[in-house]
Amino acid sequence: MRFRTAAVAVSLLLGTAVAALAPAPAQAQALSQSVMALYPPETGEVVFVDLQVARRSPHFNRLKEQVLPERFRDLERLSAQMGVDFNRNVDRISYAFVSTTGDPKDADFVGVAEGAFELREAQRMAATQKLVSSDIGPVAVYVLGRNDRGNEFVFAFRDNATLLFGFRNQVEGMLERAGAGPSLLDNAEMRDIINDVNRAAPIWMALNGEFTQLAVRQFLGQEASLPGLESMTERVRNATIRITLGQGLNSTMSTRCASATDALWFSGLLQTALYFQRQRLNSENPTLARVIGDAKLERTGERISLAVSIPEDDLATLVNSNSFTVRF
Repeated sequence: MRFRTAAVAVSLLLGTAVAALAPAPAQAQALSQSVMALYPPETGEVVFVDLQVARRSPHFNRLKEQVLPERFRDLERLSAQMGVDFNRNVDRISYAFVSTTGDPKDADFVGVAEGAFELREAQRMAATQKLVSSDIGPVAVYVLGRNDRGNEFVFAFRDNATLLFGFRNQVEGMLERAGAGPSLLDNAEMRDIINDVNRAAPIWMALNGEFTQLAVRQFLGQEASLPGLESMTERVRNATIRITLGQGLNSTMSTRCASATDALWFSGLLQTALYFQRQRLNSENPTLARVIGDAKLERTGERISLAVSIPEDDLATLVNSNSFTVRF
């Protein structure tokens, strides 16, 4: 299968797809520098979820089936057979999309689950089930499956607190890098984008320019031929999404453009796209159409923010109708 960027299969719900998982804590956990040092410098999109907070939501079990990557769900099921209970053992997950070909649509996928793992029990169960594995130094890498291009999806316990998962080349790169080689920490652009949202919310996304542009094009769909869209590469620089849940769900996408003039153009593009999406959804999903209609778009200088708020009653309706489903 081909993995797609997690951001904006529905642009205005960029974060909302994961947002409903969590009420806002007094202090959100952060993606640590030690974990960032595992990711490659070519990383173009990062997603972070504080699962300790997410599990407080009554919607968590339904939503995780809709919004977490399919291969991660496979990993969760297989790990259970190896004695790893994700509900008990995993505290935080992050995952990234890495552009290795220059085309973000063909990006590699890799992630880190942080928690507490019983390595000996996991290794014993893996041997019992005769899982295919290979060794990178002292670490066993287990094969979970292949995508439609033949790339192996694997997982490995780096230590008793860190589980790596993703395409083999990226997981092996993490094991070989081990904080010593070039990493995401050396990517000044992505590090600055992450710093804008890290610890600011229990769930967030950070996207560089090419992944932001891909996300917008995916959202636009049939409207991707709108005038001026071919110049978006020069006009739209990056995006972040922060997600909280109090009485209702609140999600804010912030986009930075190259200039105030470009921000004016992009805000007009988003307004047009939101209008078409609302019209399309009026009959098939009126609740989501109303949420889109209530979205608030603001512009300050070269920055644009799109705020989405979903009342509790509407949230239950959207969850039950699988409105948040994102395909990877």
